[in-house]
Amino acid sequence: MGGLSVLIALAVGSILFLGLNYSMDGPSVLFAAASSTVVLTGLVGVADDIIELSQKFKPFFIVAASIPLMLLLVGRAYIYIPLLGNVHLGLLYPLVAVPLAITTSANFSNLLAGFNGLEAGCAAISLGTLSLLSGITGHPTIAAFGLILTFAFVGFLGMNWYPAKIFPGDSGTLLAGAGLAAIGLASGLEFEAVVLSIPAAMDFALKVINRRPFKQRHLFGNTKVRPDGTLDPAPYPALVHAFMKVSPIKERDLVLSVLAMQGLFAAAAIIITLIFG
Repeated sequence: MGGLSVLIALAVGSILFLGLNYSMDGPSVLFAAASSTVVLTGLVGVADDIIELSQKFKPFFIVAASIPLMLLLVGRAYIYIPLLGNVHLGLLYPLVAVPLAITTSANFSNLLAGFNGLEAGCAAISLGTLSLLSGITGHPTIAAFGLILTFAFVGFLGMNWYPAKIFPGDSGTLLAGAGLAAIGLASGLEFEAVVLSIPAAMDFALKVINRRPFKQRHLFGNTKVRPDGTLDPAPYPALVHAFMKVSPIKERDLVLSVLAMQGLFAAAAIIITLIFG
């Protein structure tokens, strides 16, 4: 449950930021709503780490956690998609798109996990990229929120890197995914957030093509370490298993490979924003 440290850092950082920049203007209230949604999602992760919430009910708890952001974005009615322009959704934006984005992104991040430095590294890259883009596109307050969360994960990564002394647990993975979605929604960078989520979405797609996608580790076990230090994947489809099957690879190199892949999608998100933003 190491993600609790990131959760505390986010909560304290958000309170300090709002205290030093006290205002009831729109950006500050939106900052508070985004922070509240991500903190509440992190608390769902804490509960999941402690009592192992049912997979049937956990999404409903995350939807409930997204309510602060839903309320603040109730006046927004469209998503901008490059080449297509504004796609108008009306009330479907706050009532469906916001909770769906928070829940989906949180669960995607929760699945692409399990190796030293993987979750925190992907979170730092994706959150840092979207924070930068928020600042570039004229949302400095949301960029500040993103940077608080980014540096919380960077600090955590120091203890989570190989060989890890601590792991994030669901409290960290759900928090990371919700944070990415919240920044994208609050700054109107939904498409860029989707691009940054592609590696996690690929992992999800690989896993759901198999029977009982959320019970695979219980059915097939975990990745094993061979005597030479290379990894032997469990017999079910997953993004990290694809890397292992291409060539023998050790854990540190596996994580660096996935982070490099995340970096490529981060570069793509930046290019898209610079061209179409």
